Amino acid sequence: MRNQGVERYFFDHFTADGPLQGLCFLLVTHLLPDRPRFIEALSRIGRVGAIFPKPKSIHAPTLAWAEAHYPVMGLDRHWTQDACEVVARIDALLASDERLLILDIGGYFAGVLLPLKAHFGERFLGVVEMTENGHQRYEEETLAVPVLSVARSPLKQAEDVQIGLSVVYSAESLARSLNRTFNACQAALFGYGKVGHSIAFELRSRNLWLDLVETCPLRQMEALSHGFHLTDKGTALGRAELIICSTGNGVLSRQDLLTLRAGAMLASVTSADDEFAFTLAELGWPSEEICHRVLQLTRPDGSVIYLLNRGEAVNFVHGAVIGEYVYLVLAEIIEGARQLALGRLGAGLHELSPTVMRDIARLWLADFHGVGV
Repeated sequence: MRNQGVERYFFDHFTADGPLQGLCFLLVTHLLPDRPRFIEALSRIGRVGAIFPKPKSIHAPTLAWAEAHYPVMGLDRHWTQDACEVVARIDALLASDERLLILDIGGYFAGVLLPLKAHFGERFLGVVEMTENGHQRYEEETLAVPVLSVARSPLKQAEDVQIGLSVVYSAESLARSLNRTFNACQAALFGYGKVGHSIAFELRSRNLWLDLVETCPLRQMEALSHGFHLTDKGTALGRAELIICSTGNGVLSRQDLLTLRAGAMLASVTSADDEFAFTLAELGWPSEEICHRVLQLTRPDGSVIYLLNRGEAVNFVHGAVIGEYVYLVLAEIIEGARQLALGRLGAGLHELSPTVMRDIARLWLADFHGVGV
């Protein structure tokens, strides 16, 4: 079945039981063209109390649609780490008889779970987290409520493959705007997680010479078994023409930028504040957008390097298009929210059961690809 309403039809499987009593969602999201159907689906099981768009992934027409239908509020890691500010803002959004669910991308609220629980008590039902970065942030905290993570599920893995492909596509497109090609380019990839894995295979298919930098012994072993070359950070940075960072852990510092070869191109898979241990303001180097979404930085010695998409997630240059695979994860988020609202999980970090994930995959295969019909 493929038609204009297939997304709505697919989401109907997870909202058919109707609204859950007194449920309010606070939604952190990439505000992209695929999100209205998802947000509408959420509104069929609870009230969307506010939308917090990820700052670097906002599609203007989708933002206009969201603002016409829901409260939309600014998002940054300053106020979301201030417990008093978070409690005050959420208190103003939540009706006195409503129960709170936070749908997060990137662990924005990981550090304030205890104050939220202390203030809202049993009305605070928990969090659904979408990303590996966020998973790790919640993993480091004392969890007073259930946190359901979809970051490591088999459904997310299918999406991660597509993200890797979109990262390489966008990086190559921006490189071509600099009159550079990927053919026989010396590249360095930091991180061999789920997205990094996909990027590595795609880069290899483009005939790049690839150095892989990974610190986890298990992933190092996996990379070697897949035929990739491991090296240390300094060696990789000193010879790479293209550097792609896929760690989410502030892998590159100002000092690292000084070691790059002149003319090197730097791309991130996640937002700059997650991937880099520097900001443009802190660098204080002369900068110029010399072509669309490519920022030229002039280092103290007069040589230049290039930040693709100004250092933000490079695949958002082209809308982070990953096709219908995104609906697997969005459905998993809805189902996770339902399970939290029904009180089926205790405090701690959780995933959906394999049975539930298989059911989501089966429905997706049937609705989007006619498999099993």
